[in-house]
Amino acid sequence: MRYRRVHRIGFVVALTAMLALSPLAGPVPSAWAQNPPPTPADKIQVSASTIEVMDTTQPQPVTLLTATLRTSSPTDLMIKVTGECALWTNVSSPDGLAQANVKVWVEMDGAPVPVTSDPAQGGPDDGKVVFCNREFQVVSIVDVLQLFLRTRAAQAFNWVTLNVGSGIHTIEVKARLDTLVAGAAVAKAAVGKRTLIVEPAKLANDITI
Repeated sequence: MRYRRVHRIGFVVALTAMLALSPLAGPVPSAWAQNPPPTPADKIQVSASTIEVMDTTQPQPVTLLTATLRTSSPTDLMIKVTGECALWTNVSSPDGLAQANVKVWVEMDGAPVPVTSDPAQGGPDDGKVVFCNREFQVVSIVDVLQLFLRTRAAQAFNWVTLNVGSGIHTIEVKARLDTLVAGAAVAKAAVGKRTLIVEPAKLANDITI
């Protein structure tokens, strides 16, 4: 009896193992289930140092930075952007005129984040901020000369968006060069080293931005 009892237990164990390995046991967990992709954090910081050059042949905006953020509950977000902004203007005739500026803005889930949403303050606006600006013109000159002007400076701006719903959101920083060129003149711009920091915040309930 003792021998048969041990034998019967061994048979049950073997049968259980066979059923677990058979197709009836269900699909084997996939590699994605065993190693799921990382979940976006609720606070992000990204940076880049590649130079993005813009000129009159590139009227479309360029994406400077992008990141994914997770909010577990409705919250307010503080979005901080810094970057090196440079402008090149070249006027080589008496009637030359070169105006150039770089506008930077932030989009969340494809929609621009306004600087202010308060109608009393002119909001909601398009969220665009001028990071660098220049107007260069030759007013009066006897002999035609070629004048070239170049500058670079670090700039920063903060955006705030209120009552962001829970979920996963995509944050993008974009820039565009706006120019007005007349005569023999050229205007170009570039954005160099830059950072994006997004932090959740709990601002006052009656605050207006």
